[in-house]
Amino acid sequence: MRLMITAAMFAFLLWVTPAFAGSNPDLDLDGVGDTIDNCSEHPNSDQDDTDADFCGNLCDADYEQNGSIGAGDFNGFRSGWLLEEPLYKGTQPVEGALVGAGDFNYFRSAWLGTPGPSGTTPGTVACP
Repeated sequence: MRLMITAAMFAFLLWVTPAFAGSNPDLDLDGVGDTIDNCSEHPNSDQDDTDADFCGNLCDADYEQNGSIGAGDFNGFRSGWLLEEPLYKGTQPVEGALVGAGDFNYFRSAWLGTPGPSGTTPGTVACP
C-alpha cells in the first residue's frame, strides 16, 4: 500500500513539475508559457484569436469588446449559429466546423463573466 501511494505521488510530481519549471510557467500545460499565453487557464496550443484582441478564442466570449459577456454578445453568437464562423467558436476551431452545441456550452459558462485571463494583456478590458 505504501509503495502504491509513493508511486502515485511520484507520478503526480512528474506531471506537475513542468508547469512550474523556468521563469515562464505554463500552468495550463499547453506548451505556451503563461506570460505569452493568450488564454492562460485553458489549454490552447494553437493560440487562436479570431478577433485579434490578444485574448484567445477559448476564453473570449466578449464579442462586443466591452469587457463583459452579456446580451449583445449573445446576439452576435446567435447570428453565427450553425454557420462556419470562427469568431463564435468557443471550442478549438476546426476548418469547416459549424458553430454548435459545444460552442453554446462554452458561451453559457462564460455568461455574465469577463473574458480571459490572458498573459498577453494582463489587466486590460479586452482580456483581464
